Amino acid sequence: MNRFSKKRAFKIGCWAIWTALLGATGMAAGESREGVQAGGDGSIEKMIDVGGRRLHCRLLGNGSPTAVLVSGLDSPQASWDSVVPDLAAITTVVTYDRAGVGKSELGALPAHGEQSAKDLRALLDALGVPRPYILVGHSYGGNVVRLFASMFPDAVAGLILEETQHEDNLDELRKILKGKDLEAFNELLADMLSAPENPKTEADFRNITREQVRKSKPLPRMPFVVLTCPDRAKAMPPIFSAEAIDEMAKVDLALMNKLAASILGGKHILVEGTGHYIHVDKPEALIAPVAEMIQSVRGNKLK
Repeated sequence: MNRFSKKRAFKIGCWAIWTALLGATGMAAGESREGVQAGGDGSIEKMIDVGGRRLHCRLLGNGSPTAVLVSGLDSPQASWDSVVPDLAAITTVVTYDRAGVGKSELGALPAHGEQSAKDLRALLDALGVPRPYILVGHSYGGNVVRLFASMFPDAVAGLILEETQHEDNLDELRKILKGKDLEAFNELLADMLSAPENPKTEADFRNITREQVRKSKPLPRMPFVVLTCPDRAKAMPPIFSAEAIDEMAKVDLALMNKLAASILGGKHILVEGTGHYIHVDKPEALIAPVAEMIQSVRGNKLK
């Protein structure tokens, strides 16, 4: 396999697994009336001005708390369609496209994680959906919801991270890789994660977002679930040695356990028989913890 083919194989095999390593103008602060549409599934679609750019979103269901679904890197909100109907049957659900993704505008503001969290706060405020929020972040979206919960803790009642990555993943992997495995890792990941001089898209800001997560305030105590595909490191293409892949899997598992333990009472659930998109392969694996959090929040309100 030549050098170009190695890089291409690595990107194809790792993009879905490691996207979260860092691993998708109008009316002022409000709703664009001409952008309101009714979907065939009973949803309401809107273009919301969050200050400098408009984001496309869908609103379904009713009731509190509101489940907010935050997609992976460059991934449109339609990726949640496998779970939206069931969740909308029990509470209010919001999906949306981040800046530069789907129908949303990129605008002039940066597209890093902290700004994405601010954009989401402005969008939810403009929609006026019931608080508090249960945030569900897939892959890179897990970084956005972690930053949101750190920046706006009073608005969040629960947090679910699906197939995301710990911010120390890259550093820890470099510590355990040796020889040709380390060379391949450094060469290929440097190419994959290199940022342009003038970053624009959220992919360009991955490294910055990772550092923002690393430096963010500790998350407050709340219901917290981390969902992980247990064999994701073993899904890597055969660029690394079998021994290296086994060690990478151990490091990844340890870091995900550490992430779950960052909030007292946090749970790390390994979902067998799935790939990177757990909510597509096994929708019930995501629906169940979200539904449990919804009931917990409602129960606490009655006390």
